[in-house]
Amino acid sequence: MKNKTIASRKGLYQLLDFYSLFYLQFMKSHTTNEHFWTQSLNTPAINTWMGLSFERVCLTHIPQIKQALRIGGIKTEYYSWRGTDPETQQQAQVDLIIERADRMINLCEAKYSEKLYLLGKEEYEKYMRRVDLFKQQTRFSGGIIPTFITANGLQRNAYSEYITAQITMDDLFVEVL
Repeated sequence: MKNKTIASRKGLYQLLDFYSLFYLQFMKSHTTNEHFWTQSLNTPAINTWMGLSFERVCLTHIPQIKQALRIGGIKTEYYSWRGTDPETQQQAQVDLIIERADRMINLCEAKYSEKLYLLGKEEYEKYMRRVDLFKQQTRFSGGIIPTFITANGLQRNAYSEYITAQITMDDLFVEVL
């Protein structure tokens, strides 16, 4: 089912073991400071770790994501994708792609926020550039469904209206039927 161009790209491997990820990020290189967490809240290191951990939670709940998208009965393949923007030479990455047998793709962006996630103009344009790069570099000719997976949902604004499918953390922790 996969487009040969997509399947032939170099693999993108991610560490999904939560303990190992935590250990490598914090335990291995830090002291035994008993106040580490309270002193580190809202720092870039902790916020980045929370975002990466949320992405991994999403990747371990694919059946629940498919159920929330109402595509549980459709044959799918899922993977992450990375490419290089030829104009800026910057890496572009898509957190999760769900390629469906009906020639549609859910191009998923996972975003962690303790509140409703605010999708601003800059972030929206960056996401749409990734969509365009994915289409160009993979030559995928089917339909693409912009999909956001957030902890608490998207805050409604002019840019959130362009996101066709939204999934929250509550959707990730349901029994798959």
